[in-house]
Amino acid sequence: MTVYWHSFSKILYCLVFLFLLFGALAPASAQDGAKPLPPSLQQDAIQKLVSDLDPDQVEALGQLMTLLQDSAAESAGAEAADTPGLLVQIQTALNDFGAMVLGHFLSLPDLFSALFAGLGALLAGTVAGPVHILVGSIALILAAGFAAEFAFNRFVANKREAIRSNSPESLYETVKLVSIRAGLDLGGLVIFAVVALIAARLAVFDPVTRSYALQAVFWIVFLPRIIAALLRFALAPHRSELRLVSADNATARALYRSFTTVFAVVGVAFFLRNVMQGAGEDSGGTFRFFIGFAVNAWLIAIIWQARRGLTSIILGDEEDPTSGLERMARFWPYFSMGFIAFNWLLGQVAASMQIEALTAGRSLGVIALVIFAPFLDTMVRGIVSHIVPPMQGEGPVAEAAHLQTRHSYVRIARVALIAFLILAVGRIYGINLLALGGDDGSAVARNSVIFLLILAAGYLAWEITNLWVSRQLAKDSPPVETEDDDAEMGGAGKSRLATILPLLRMVLQVAIITLTVLLGLSQLGVNITPLLAGAGVIGLAIGFGAQTLVRDVVAGIFFLVDDAFRMGEFIDTGGVQGAIEKISIRSLQLRGTRGAVHIVPYGEIPQLTNLSRDWVIMKLRFTVPFGTDTEKVRKLFKRIGQDIMEMEEYKDDILAPFKGQGVNDVDDVGIVVRGKFTTKPGKQFGVRKEIYKRVQQAFEENGIEFARKEVRVHIPETTKLDEGQKEALAGAAAAAADPKPA
Repeated sequence: MTVYWHSFSKILYCLVFLFLLFGALAPASAQDGAKPLPPSLQQDAIQKLVSDLDPDQVEALGQLMTLLQDSAAESAGAEAADTPGLLVQIQTALNDFGAMVLGHFLSLPDLFSALFAGLGALLAGTVAGPVHILVGSIALILAAGFAAEFAFNRFVANKREAIRSNSPESLYETVKLVSIRAGLDLGGLVIFAVVALIAARLAVFDPVTRSYALQAVFWIVFLPRIIAALLRFALAPHRSELRLVSADNATARALYRSFTTVFAVVGVAFFLRNVMQGAGEDSGGTFRFFIGFAVNAWLIAIIWQARRGLTSIILGDEEDPTSGLERMARFWPYFSMGFIAFNWLLGQVAASMQIEALTAGRSLGVIALVIFAPFLDTMVRGIVSHIVPPMQGEGPVAEAAHLQTRHSYVRIARVALIAFLILAVGRIYGINLLALGGDDGSAVARNSVIFLLILAAGYLAWEITNLWVSRQLAKDSPPVETEDDDAEMGGAGKSRLATILPLLRMVLQVAIITLTVLLGLSQLGVNITPLLAGAGVIGLAIGFGAQTLVRDVVAGIFFLVDDAFRMGEFIDTGGVQGAIEKISIRSLQLRGTRGAVHIVPYGEIPQLTNLSRDWVIMKLRFTVPFGTDTEKVRKLFKRIGQDIMEMEEYKDDILAPFKGQGVNDVDDVGIVVRGKFTTKPGKQFGVRKEIYKRVQQAFEENGIEFARKEVRVHIPETTKLDEGQKEALAGAAAAAADPKPA
């Protein structure tokens, strides 16, 4: 008996313990409305029970808990086994979609019956009251609305006449006129709507008749006119000078008529749907299915016919469009057609799965955004053309930088436009993409949104870097001047900042790409610590294995720190001469005087001579015959130098005028006199050409000749030579004066 009681007491203690434990953990709704104990009492009671249990009771309680855990695991496994797999779910969805489409086609007779029944009920007066009262109400509402709109148009007739008679001369004036005209059109429509509502409220007493009359006015009259006003703003079908997009008259008018007609048909369809529902003849979605199919197919046909016009609209007035813009312009009409078909198919699949998020109105809103995206892109480019700062500097570098700046502004604006379209589409579908990135969103959605934000931030950093570097290069790059055919190299280089900026841009872009990739992988759940460690080990191995590369890089860094050279300067690297065309991390690219390209690693430069820094001294040698008055030559040189200094072409480039330096040498031909002048780097060759020309003219005017090599032959007076001997002697003298090389 004692043994049984002891066993019974164990079971009793276990049951009481489990009861209290489950009472502490389970919510109040799971306890049949019983109020749980306060947390302090639960904890005290549990601790008291545990302290009263002996080892056997604790062991029995553990066995019971293990049994309950195994049972819960088996139940969870059974529920997981009952959940169908992904392929099964897809197959089920396709079957449901196919059954829905087949059901709609089988319901076509019922659809026509419901349509005729709804129209019959409308004419019989069982839906919206007596039909004559409904028609009279619609006529009254339209008359009141059109009268108010007519009065408004008469009030603003002067402004409309000014718009009709004005021909804008700039994009700003065009946008201003078109905006004013759109404001007047929308203002008239607002007046129409307000007066129509007031007239319906005051004159139509039956609320049902009033409701259907207002629906007919809204769907059949007001909606198409709203769309027409928006299309007039964008396309200006009847006035090409006010057109905001680059489209020909045929394309603009065709799009205007087609889209206005489509929305008029859509309005009639929505009104008929409301009539059928009011008559109790709901076709179960068959009406929406076929109307949606017809409207989407119509839109695809419109885009197909206007695909070339849409391409020209996207290209705009770009004189030299980028390859990316050309590809997007050609691709967008086909993408629009594919998206319209996909959007309709997605809506029907969602309807077959009983998902009500993709309604017909939402699908129409998404389609409108996709169709009008080219117009928005054109608007973005028009705005960018006004906010892009003017070109700074002169020459091809400044022009290229200005073009790069404009393209960067357009790309950034397009990223913002695409983000807006994605968020708008999400909103239309009932999805708040920004909320997914918050703490209340799911982990997958939140990480995905943050990953996309990281990519967007990296792209913006890339574009901002390009913008800043391009603007600085434009400001610090001098214009390229036209040189003569016989000009030589050795001109002044660019600024120090313009030399370092390309390398700095490369470093920043590599850093941006690296950080963006690492942060993106980290957000996706990839552990980037091994990647960083591996990159460090690889870098160390490269450093030890490629000592020459490290030497070149380090030497280049010190050359740049010392400002030893700049882009465009003419240098001598101890064996190779040329103008610097390109600077990389490890080498220089030089253009030689004969057009050859030399690649010189920094570590291979024993010494560097810069021939284009600050100023250049050029010394010229002239040989005159013995007996020439050198003082007269010196004065001629001085006068020539003063004359050239006064020339508009050279006065800003000459730092020290040309002047004589006296006798420099005496050889077997004559006296060598020398002159020199100082100019800015690269300007010495033009000045030298002018000096040579003026010296020759001055010598001719003053009877001074340039020395020539002469051979004098002394013939005694007693020697008589005939003509043949004289010719032979002259030939020998000429050969001695100008010997041919062996």
